[in-house]
Formats: sequence, C-alpha cells, structure tokens
Amino acid sequence: MANMIIKKQLRSISLPSRSQPSTSGLEESLNKIKTINTTTGSSESILMGLAGLEELYIFLEEFLKMGSTQRVMSSGGSEFMEEMLDGSLRLMDICSVSRDLMVETHEHVRGVQSYVRRKKVSGGGGGDKIDVAVSDYVGFRKNMRKEAKKLLGSLKKVDGGTRTCDNDHEDEQLVAVIDTVRRVVSVSVVVLKSFLELLSRRKSNIKSKLASVLKMKKDNHAPAKNVLETLDSAIFGDFLSHDDLQNELEEVEMCIGGFERNLEGLFRRLIRTRASILNIISH
Repeated sequence: MANMIIKKQLRSISLPSRSQPSTSGLEESLNKIKTINTTTGSSESILMGLAGLEELYIFLEEFLKMGSTQRVMSSGGSEFMEEMLDGSLRLMDICSVSRDLMVETHEHVRGVQSYVRRKKVSGGGGGDKIDVAVSDYVGFRKNMRKEAKKLLGSLKKVDGGTRTCDNDHEDEQLVAVIDTVRRVVSVSVVVLKSFLELLSRRKSNIKSKLASVLKMKKDNHAPAKNVLETLDSAIFGDFLSHDDLQNELEEVEMCIGGFERNLEGLFRRLIRTRASILNIISH
C-alpha cells in the first residue's frame, strides 16, 4: 500500500526551470528513494532510505534557493509556507528524538559487548552484571516503543498537513512547486514511518518468526533483517556461542551507528530547509 502511495506521489510534473541541476537532481533523488522498499522492515533498506532523504533535502534546499522558485512562492504561497514551517518543525523533532534514541541504543550495544568479552575471558563469570544490563535494556526498550508510538502520531499530522490545502491556485508554476515539495514531504513520511515502526516493534516470538520466514521463502525473498530484533536476541541470550554473539553485535553496532549518522544529517538538512523558507518569507 505504501509503495502504491509513493508511486502516486512521485509522478512527473512540469517544474519551473526544469533544466536546472537542482531540479533534475531533486527528481532523480525522489526516483531513487522510490526504488527502496522500506516497508519490509529491513534495517538495510531503512538505512538506505534515510541516506536517500539526506541527499534529497540537499537538492530541495537548492531548489528553494532558485530565483524562479522564490518568486513564485513569494507571490502567492504564504499559506503553503506556513504548512511547510509547521511540517519542518515536526520532522525536526522526530529526527532529533530518534537520533537520541539511537545514541542511547549505541551505548547499550557497547555495554553488552563489554560484558560478553568479560564473560568470555572469565569463562562465564559476571552474571550479576549481565542481569543488570538486561534489566536496564528492557526498561530502555519499553521507553523506546512508547516514544516511537508518540512520534508516529506526530508523523501522521505531517502527512495530513500535506493534504489539507487544495492546489486550486491559478498560477501553474506555484502549483508545480507546491506539488514538488509535498512529494518530498510524503516520501519523508514513508521512510520515517518505516523507521519508527522498526523501533516500536516487539521481539518476535518463535511462531511469528517462523511464519514470517516461511512466507518470505514462499515468495522467494530473503527474510528481512531487523537490527533491533537481533539486539533483543543478543540481550536475552538467544545465541549459542560467544563468537556468533560478538559477530552479530558488531553488525548491530554498525547499523545503529548508521541510523545515528543519517538521522543527524537529515536533522541538519531540515534546519537548512526551514531557514530557506524563512528567508523567502522575510523577503
């Protein structure tokens, strides 16, 4: 369903100064994200989606700085710019809180890695410390799910905001600019929704995990890898050997670090986008 929405949102339109590098780059970035299916819950695809958003907002900033775009928006896009300012604030808040959650997750991963190394060296000692680590992580994951659900609620308001104003302006160029920016926002919502659903998901039980694997095999797809589910399994001791556990934790750390960096990059780009909108309003 989400993919159908993206396809609909990413239709080609007539943009002002279409030959401009920023305009063509914007379209290419939109199309690139279009090919990434983040709705599978795969950590890898969501990482790619977030990285794609950071690139997309670089081109959006350039697009907003174009003289033709600024003239069009200044002449009749005041209501739309207020919508953009509200949406940008919500997206910035979502990115900021999500980034902080990833920073804290990173700390838990390092803590578990440290205990695993000590346990391997001591031959099974340090059980009390591992119990404390598990207890701390359980509390953190509970808070993460709660925060993710709140952020999903905020994200719905961003998505709804992109549909409240009808494109009934007489100026076709203004309609094209509004449609372009709204497509950027809609794609952002799809990717961030997939990421937040990843955070809010509970550890799969054996039956649901087996059913998922069998379905993916039947559809000739590899099972989607959920990095947080892997971390949950590591925390609760579902791995048979220390080597397997260490390998998985190293992969988890790389992925969490990627989420952290991409969210930080997107947050900074959203700040710059907001500054561009405020600049148009002030002039």
